[in-house]
Amino acid sequence: MKHDPLIFRIFVALLCCLFPLCLHAQKGLQIATLFQKYGNQKNVTMVQLHGSALTSYGMTVYKSLTFKDVTPFLDDVTRCIRNDAASEKVSKSQEIVEDGILRSAYYQLSSVRRGEQMVNRYLLFKRGKHQTAALVYIEGGLDEEKLMDILYNKQDQ
Repeated sequence: MKHDPLIFRIFVALLCCLFPLCLHAQKGLQIATLFQKYGNQKNVTMVQLHGSALTSYGMTVYKSLTFKDVTPFLDDVTRCIRNDAASEKVSKSQEIVEDGILRSAYYQLSSVRRGEQMVNRYLLFKRGKHQTAALVYIEGGLDEEKLMDILYNKQDQ
């Protein structure tokens, strides 16, 4: 498959324009460093979505890191998550700790102003089978109930 160099350059330029928005979204959170350090690592997948792709979900920012094997990164990931959770930025949290290891976490962070709007922020972490793990950061107008509906695939009837 042949790639058009002009389209590639336009795509890279768009990414460069969006990059400052990505950094601003997590400003003040230690997990922001995880996206910077591990987003391009082997066996780690980073997804960043912004704008109209998320509008129907009530989100403005969606960022995730999925680790095929979180073991080499686990101490750093856990430290950053726990430091953010221990800060006063968390208004609601739920954690599952098994044998002293963080297995799953949900944090509702305090709302922040983005332009004219106040947006809600969420931080999710889940370890799966075979040392896999996912870290997700979400921002937008969606409330906790809407987020739970999305996470558990509830459809409006």
